[in-house]
Amino acid sequence: MEKTKSLIAIADDFLKLFRRIFLNILTVLFLILITIGSGSFLFSLLKSEEVETKDQILYLEPKGLIVDKAITSEFDFLGSSTNQIELENFLKIINNAGTDDNLKAIYLDVDGLNAYYTSALKIASALYEARENGKEIIAFTKGLGTTGYLMLSQANEIILEKDSYDSVLPFGFSRVRLYSKDFFENIKVDMNVYAAGKFKSGPENFTRNEMSETDKLAWLEFVSPIWEKYKTKIETARGFESGKIQYLGDNYHLFAAENGGDINKTALTSGLVDTLMSKQETRNYLIEKYGSKETYDRPDGISGSEYLSTLKDEDISNKQKRIQEKNKIAIVHIEGTILTGEIGFNIAGSTGIVNNINKARDDENVKGIILRINSPGGDVYASKMITNALEEFQSTGRPVISSMSDIAASGGVWVTTTSEEIWAENTTLTGSIGVYSIIPDPSPLSNWAGVNYDGISMTKAGDVNDLNRGMNEELNEFYRENTENIYKDFVTRVANNRGMNFSEVLDFAGGRIWRGDTALELGLVDKLGSLDEAIESMATKLDLKDYKAFSYNNEVEFDDYLNSLTQDILPIQIQSILNNISGLNSLFLSNRDSYAVAYCFDCGFKNFK
Repeated sequence: MEKTKSLIAIADDFLKLFRRIFLNILTVLFLILITIGSGSFLFSLLKSEEVETKDQILYLEPKGLIVDKAITSEFDFLGSSTNQIELENFLKIINNAGTDDNLKAIYLDVDGLNAYYTSALKIASALYEARENGKEIIAFTKGLGTTGYLMLSQANEIILEKDSYDSVLPFGFSRVRLYSKDFFENIKVDMNVYAAGKFKSGPENFTRNEMSETDKLAWLEFVSPIWEKYKTKIETARGFESGKIQYLGDNYHLFAAENGGDINKTALTSGLVDTLMSKQETRNYLIEKYGSKETYDRPDGISGSEYLSTLKDEDISNKQKRIQEKNKIAIVHIEGTILTGEIGFNIAGSTGIVNNINKARDDENVKGIILRINSPGGDVYASKMITNALEEFQSTGRPVISSMSDIAASGGVWVTTTSEEIWAENTTLTGSIGVYSIIPDPSPLSNWAGVNYDGISMTKAGDVNDLNRGMNEELNEFYRENTENIYKDFVTRVANNRGMNFSEVLDFAGGRIWRGDTALELGLVDKLGSLDEAIESMATKLDLKDYKAFSYNNEVEFDDYLNSLTQDILPIQIQSILNNISGLNSLFLSNRDSYAVAYCFDCGFKNFK
């Protein structure tokens, strides 16, 4: 026994030593990288005043995800998928470039850009307006799907990389999920799902082998009008007759066959692009068009970030500044999946959000909060923590208005239930008022492998609340009733906020998703409009003529950064099992582990980039 203990102690000491060495190496690397980064930052500050736009090309080549509020971190040195681009800044660049006579043209490459429907439509409109204002836009791509092509199609000229095998395929949205009912049966793991709501599509990939009819119905009714908007914008920008994009999508295999299976040539002959060039030929083309005899690289240009730095807000009088500092409207962002803990990349951590709400509460100059939601939902407890903090802020006599962005579903609806007013965009994905729990039971696998659990407990409840020995009826009933209870709480909160009866909310709840315009008809939201319009509504409500609207900065700590990398690396199905294996984890219908699979551009859809 002592020998066993000593071996364990040695192993423990070794692991501790290894951990210290590993962390020390990481620390040294971080210090070096931070030093280099700081030097680069200071150098960029020194250079910033030298940035000029005269007779240059704006090279607009964004890479990352369009968000409302970006998360900042000193530790994003791995080039992970955490790069974020704030929509307001991106639109500011396009809108100003469209009327900037100093810029020769805009070179557009959105291959590395991801955007939800609402943001993509706004970007497309801004690009089209810039083009209508006379600014020439030359676009280049190696291949894009529906949303990427929507933005690219607004250019005067589209160049497709002739050596690429991706082409452009702007033929609608496909919701494709991994259904694993048979898989879990084969590995002898029982997936116990407790769902409240008829349109409970979130967990069905664990319990079905195919898409349910209710999921198909909700999805098609939500996305079909958005697809019509996409087609209209593409056809208008490309000068196509109405219906051409749908016709191409339905018959593309025939067009490809006519071109010997060459999809790039098919894109050219069908008018989706204007020319086929290699990257090198595109460079030479730009030099010939906009360069000079001395040009050996691309013609002189300015990047999007450099151009943004030249766009300074107009100065206002000191008196107005003083008034504004006393009349502040705080914008609290809920960006990403709602979970407990700190704010992270694509994680709306309740701890960080509550801290921001409390900052607003303690600042007497903050007259009201705009809650800006861009979230598919998340954890029940985390959402409650946010609404509790909002209610405390409102107890001081100050209002809260919610503004929904691209998506505000499930938990994203829960956090709005204290608001005096709720705004949404026309194409906001909202609703999904439903709850489910997923409880994996690995006991059949354990029994098959010859691993058995047994023991005694002081009480019957303590004895049954142990999944190591498998699911039993008492435990089964407990999870079912708990899930139903949370659902009733959710519907009641919505009903109280909307001034409706419980039964009225049940009619459009059930886990079903809705577009913003439909949500307005149902009474789920009060008005349609942008964040700016919600801010103006707050100012009107407070009778403020001069005010300052501001957002709290969200910085990610090192531990949260590592967690976000883990979430990026692990497959979502594995994350779900790991997150639920230890017991009850009641999640909203649009939670990160299941429902978000269907509304995540990287894992649920086809043809978005």
